[in-house]
Amino acid sequence: MKQLRGTITLLALASLGAPLAYPLLTRMGGAQMAIAANSYDNSGLEAIELGNQDPSNQPLQIAQQSQQVIYVAPNGQDVPGAGSQGQPLRSITAALSTSLTPGTVIQLAPGTYSEATGEQFPLKLQRGIRLQGNGNRKGSGIVISGGGMFISPTFARQNIAILAANNAHIGGVTITNSNSRGYGLWVESGKNVTIANNTFTNNSHDGVFLTGDAMALVAGNIFTKNKANGMTALGTSTGEIRENTFEDTGFGLTIAQKSKVTLSKNRIIQNRSGIVMSDAVTPVLRGNLISNNTEDGVVILKTRNGQPIPDLGTTNSPGQNIITNNRKKDINNASDLKVVAVGNEVDRNRISGPVELVAAAAPITPPPAIDIPVTPGVLVDIGGHWAESYITAMAEQGIISGFGNGMFKPDEPVTRAQFAAILNKAFPVKPAIRPKFSFNDVPSGYWGAVAIAEASAKGFLSGYGNGTFRPNANVSRMEILLALVNGWQLQGGGGGNLPNLFTDAGQIPEWAVQPIAAAVGNKLVIAYPNKRQLQPLRSATRAEVAAMVYQAMLVRGKVDPIPSNFIAGQ
Repeated sequence: MKQLRGTITLLALASLGAPLAYPLLTRMGGAQMAIAANSYDNSGLEAIELGNQDPSNQPLQIAQQSQQVIYVAPNGQDVPGAGSQGQPLRSITAALSTSLTPGTVIQLAPGTYSEATGEQFPLKLQRGIRLQGNGNRKGSGIVISGGGMFISPTFARQNIAILAANNAHIGGVTITNSNSRGYGLWVESGKNVTIANNTFTNNSHDGVFLTGDAMALVAGNIFTKNKANGMTALGTSTGEIRENTFEDTGFGLTIAQKSKVTLSKNRIIQNRSGIVMSDAVTPVLRGNLISNNTEDGVVILKTRNGQPIPDLGTTNSPGQNIITNNRKKDINNASDLKVVAVGNEVDRNRISGPVELVAAAAPITPPPAIDIPVTPGVLVDIGGHWAESYITAMAEQGIISGFGNGMFKPDEPVTRAQFAAILNKAFPVKPAIRPKFSFNDVPSGYWGAVAIAEASAKGFLSGYGNGTFRPNANVSRMEILLALVNGWQLQGGGGGNLPNLFTDAGQIPEWAVQPIAAAVGNKLVIAYPNKRQLQPLRSATRAEVAAMVYQAMLVRGKVDPIPSNFIAGQ
């Protein structure tokens, strides 16, 4: 297959009898302002050192050292002497044109920074410069929008928003480049670049692009609604990609050429495919959730330039990746080399190609998603969501919480262990109706062991016939309803009426018809956006769990009704 500058080379991969295209190599052809007028936040800047330590043990820490700070706000002015908090500059471009020393912070106020406010793209961050917005809000409301021509030494002419040099830091901003084939942040052989707590969205190609021998830490970012990839790592790029969310963003990540990046504790969900790797790459994957992608979870492609050798876990270092519920295959290995994956949660029936799954000694602990309390008022991603009232009410009672970064992530799935924890918080004094059972895949040291045992003893949840509980499997909408009905032994409703209520009633197993009818009769069923679609087998989202558990609390007289247009059967 011929590869040319300025083109994207695609491989048609037959998957389940249908052609499937994946990129193998991305070769892309003066009035003083009052201090109170702008609100600045210094939480977007993280001082993180790259090293050989386990990245999961390296927390993000806000830099505290004394630094020169240049203030920028869209209502400022690009005039001599500006740049203080009281008299900010108007554009990032003007700040970058001043005499800067490594460590200088360019602090952005809320607003949009574009050509209309004087920006000249691409913005080139020199060595050691720190571009900072509001990391606590992932850059919400602080938007850099635009792009300009850049001649890449490795990929010729490109359209990019920001170019990062050695030791540059980018934190707490939203980056968008909607120009044709537009990239958000480009790192061309930059070393020790830190990209933390940003949002990359609506870029017409990629959010972040690493090439050459770039070395970067990409941590705590949100990648969503980018057209081609959330992020691409090419060349001999290295570094850590950790604790990011890649959601609905083309391919979540593309890794090609000879990249050696490490991916840990990322949530890669609802993309086209989760991770696509090709050529002679050697990525390391640890503790990632790769779920509900519309094609494959992990794709491994052989090319004329080599075959990937991914590290999905070893005996001494289990992978702890959860790769599940992807529409086609969870792992699709189209190479000739066998991939040995130790200590991951993967369904053996949902893999393709030479893959050997080896169990670990202990169950996998998923990325924490429930017990990280935050103040309900700072949940930044539920405004206007259909379940906002339910989520707020549950958070105020401490039953379900957001992430430490202020995100609730209402549309992400919930595991069976996490659901058990929610049930126990919602119904703490419910008496047990049967003895506690020790499931053989839930050791006593597992984080959710107590919650699982209690939820089971209270009658909400049961295990499987082989003595397992499957704590890290996503809980389905039907399982939510069955747990609430069985736990409280709810009655009511006629099973024969379900086909009149739901167009997909045929998906309900015969043994579950009456309990689901009882769930409808007790107004437990929340069906968004269409009350006529139950979707019983789909993984429940965090928002749906909050809403349906709330409805069960309403049945028990613990809460007041919340008006909703999505309660099935009414």
